[in-house]
Amino acid sequence: MNIDGSTSFNRLVDSMVQKTVKKLKKELYLTDTVLVSDFVNIDRLKNRSKLGFLLSSTLKDRLLANNITVKEIELRKHFALGPNGFTALSRDTNEINSTINDARYAFVGTYSITTKTLIVFIKLIDLETGNILLSSQESTIVTDEILDLERKNQIEDVYTPIVL
Repeated sequence: MNIDGSTSFNRLVDSMVQKTVKKLKKELYLTDTVLVSDFVNIDRLKNRSKLGFLLSSTLKDRLLANNITVKEIELRKHFALGPNGFTALSRDTNEINSTINDARYAFVGTYSITTKTLIVFIKLIDLETGNILLSSQESTIVTDEILDLERKNQIEDVYTPIVL
């Protein structure tokens, strides 16, 4: 937590990256690129929250700060995280291969919010085998800031009643 009471997402994600970076650098060649998915809430397995986007952007930043090349693509267009793991959303392997060309690995991020704690997980997955090569977890106290970032849009469609 920062001195002003806000959540230090940078410190949270950097701690996870630092736990894995030594082993990660053993796995990666200098020319390897890593894909980073949007973080998803484990309870919903969908990411439509600002929190998920903030965490994935922070992970990209921390990986780049450690000289790990990150490829910017919209991973959610081609892959989904579901109850059975990381799934390709297309049967056209050429389409997927051209999109992720030369990427051997992807970081998948998930999080869960309990009544008092935000728990964040990252996993490095080998895209060829589906094996999880690295994993790390961190947690922080839930704040109003976290709840605001996770909150769904409360705007709903309002229809004018029709009088017959």
